Amino acid sequence: MPRDCAAVRPLTDEDIPAALDLIRLAWPEIPRQAQEEMIRRDPWRADQRSFGAFVGEHLVSHARFHYRPVRCGSVVLDMSGVCEVTTHPDFRRRGLGHRVLRAALDWMRSVGRHFVTLYTSVNAFYAPLGWGTIDVPMHYLPLAAAPRLGRGSYRVTRLPATESGAALADIYAQSCGRRPISLIRTPEYWQQWPHWAKDNLWFGLLDNEWSVAWSEQRVVAHGGINWSLQRKGTPSIHEACALPGHEDALLDVFDDLVERSRAASEAPLELNLPGDHPLVTRLEDAGERSANTSAMIQVLDLMALLQALKPEIERRTTRLKGSARLRLTSPLGSAAMAAAPGEVAISDGDAPATVDCTAAGLASLVLGFRSVADLCDAGEITAPAEAGEALAVLFPCLHTHYWQIDHF
Repeated sequence: MPRDCAAVRPLTDEDIPAALDLIRLAWPEIPRQAQEEMIRRDPWRADQRSFGAFVGEHLVSHARFHYRPVRCGSVVLDMSGVCEVTTHPDFRRRGLGHRVLRAALDWMRSVGRHFVTLYTSVNAFYAPLGWGTIDVPMHYLPLAAAPRLGRGSYRVTRLPATESGAALADIYAQSCGRRPISLIRTPEYWQQWPHWAKDNLWFGLLDNEWSVAWSEQRVVAHGGINWSLQRKGTPSIHEACALPGHEDALLDVFDDLVERSRAASEAPLELNLPGDHPLVTRLEDAGERSANTSAMIQVLDLMALLQALKPEIERRTTRLKGSARLRLTSPLGSAAMAAAPGEVAISDGDAPATVDCTAAGLASLVLGFRSVADLCDAGEITAPAEAGEALAVLFPCLHTHYWQIDHF
């Protein structure tokens, strides 16, 4: 079939049944009703799109792009995430998947999205379209050797997903919500969240429950177990948060999470948590570290992203010792910056110091996922010596673990 015989367009509500059929063909283990609820109940549904390729009236290729606002320092950025990219087996290797993705990327740029993320095991499929791979550190702990951390100071119970939204919202707002980079979870999100969590393998709750710690009549900490997206059959702690002043409750929560994991699997327990998380730092000498390369990201419009970040960058310039003029370049675009204490100018001009970035290096630098020194050592950015100090001030490492921002 010639490639131009397929028409690519955004999907409508009328296309949802066909999209669900195609998704189920690729992932039959995902309950269809749960998948449909996740699509229809999403509180940001009006801000996102699915795209597809049609041969005649038949949907043969599909990708969904969910919208999530993300706080980065003092500003809010618009992020899109990619999921459910699939093509009917009879129509593969014809470029349809790439055509669908290109159409979606064009749309995201036109509506002002700042960056787009995905998690995949086929990185080479996405790299030609501008995505770069971010190495995410992952920690694995043999369940048989998992230490008991808690002292029983907190009462721990298990709360069904359908009853946990309000408690988790409060904890998230006061703990994760204060991190330099965090997903903005709205009240509408928490109202719909139980519908996604129940029987939904994309969310992946091991048993549709959360381990929660109580102080008197209040939930002060929680932790969840899902199935790892990196290692099949491996339980993964994907969120564990506590109210300020109750961080020790995470130790009792951890013990219950280990018990739940042992009942479900003999595989090592995965800690899919920020690198500075209390549980990770407490257990860093146990188990093994592994590099997870399934996270990919691309900046959709560098100039627009820098303009959005400008108030935050200006706030950081108070640490500059003098002025700096830099030009950031990458396969995805370039921009020049002139910075002085309390002042930043962003343009498409030139500058005396040029910083060359890969796609992943650019995103990691501008969004603060990794330090300038680390990016230079890894070959993700190349910067002249005189630019190093200014880069570290203007683009500090805000978060030691990128994975955290895309939990949804």
